[in-house]
Amino acid sequence: MVASRAEIGRSRRERTRAALVEAALRVFARLGPDAPSIDDFTSEAGVARGTFYNYFNSREDLLLAVATAAAERIEADLAWQRSLPDAAERVSLHLRHYIRKAAAEPVWGWAVVRMALVAAPLGTSMQDNLAQDVADGRATGRFAVSSAQLAYDIILGAGMMGMRSVLQGEADAAHAEVVAEAVLRALGVADAAEVAHRTLGAG
Repeated sequence: MVASRAEIGRSRRERTRAALVEAALRVFARLGPDAPSIDDFTSEAGVARGTFYNYFNSREDLLLAVATAAAERIEADLAWQRSLPDAAERVSLHLRHYIRKAAAEPVWGWAVVRMALVAAPLGTSMQDNLAQDVADGRATGRFAVSSAQLAYDIILGAGMMGMRSVLQGEADAAHAEVVAEAVLRALGVADAAEVAHRTLGAG
């Protein structure tokens, strides 16, 4: 089947937007999250300055897109654990992966932290997975919290600040387990220490 002109145009727009997001991540890696200008991004992506404004209104819009794309990728990496029956284990694995990934990839971590503090959850996958985990935890009695919103605030708040502590050099990657345990305790999980220190793995 031959693609229509509209489909070709839509595909081209999606590729250009994706190229800008990928270019922005490389620029942030070199210059940090605050120093780059729009010209830095467009030059890296090989597009005209005017093209930037076809997709983003500001640097902050682009940073949000970078952070959201980063979060979507880690949610995809963790898709295997959606089948785990214990909501507490799923939350623990998420927290530990995010914090450890921030320790290993600081540029990725700073993009997520900077935007998540004002826009969390980032992306549809993070939002849906968090909502499901909290709903399951409350329904099964694993989480003893008065509201879903309180659970979201505990998980996201501690998770993002745990990432920030690692990024600022105030804690090492093992802080991931410390944060996970504290979050599970705050959610009312009796075996928080055991769950938070289970071996990380994939399926």
